[in-house]
Amino acid sequence: MDQNEAGGSAGAQDRPLGRGLEEVSHLFLSHRTGESPPLRARTGITVLRPASVTRDRLANILMECDGALEEGLRPIDAKVPCPPCGEIDLLAVDRASRLTIIAFETTFNDGLLLRGLGHFDWLVRNMPNVQRMYRGQALNVSLPPRLVLLAPQFSALVRSVARQITRPQIDWVRYHTVDVSGGPGILFEPVAGA
Repeated sequence: MDQNEAGGSAGAQDRPLGRGLEEVSHLFLSHRTGESPPLRARTGITVLRPASVTRDRLANILMECDGALEEGLRPIDAKVPCPPCGEIDLLAVDRASRLTIIAFETTFNDGLLLRGLGHFDWLVRNMPNVQRMYRGQALNVSLPPRLVLLAPQFSALVRSVARQITRPQIDWVRYHTVDVSGGPGILFEPVAGA
């Protein structure tokens, strides 16, 4: 049995590859840790790879990038305690100066809807305290707060239940993460009709 057939020697990488394998061989060859070779097509299109993001990283991205989810949406606070409903992930103000709750998950979780509704109820019941907490913000309290739910995907069950909810106004946003040169890139995609 030839050494090349048995699992290879250094000479195995010296042999010319079959037609088309030059373009994909880098996928199967080992690379140094942390090195991820780019995938480029002949047409100039770059192939994107999935990436992941932690809850803290996603919160930081949303806090740092005003208008990332929607034009004029400006985060004002994070991890707002609202017992017994846990913490509001992000509290923001929209273009109409309306308080907006942003609840998010980094994994598939139907509990996001229930958690978001609990946050909405807490905010409405504690509006005088919330107004004092954010005295420096121009808040339009004549408008009810909004709820934005952000996740990589929403189940068919949650989408079905969402069609029956008339209050609060819920905006559903799905996000996709991809590996780009500076870290994860995130695409926010509003979901029409949940």
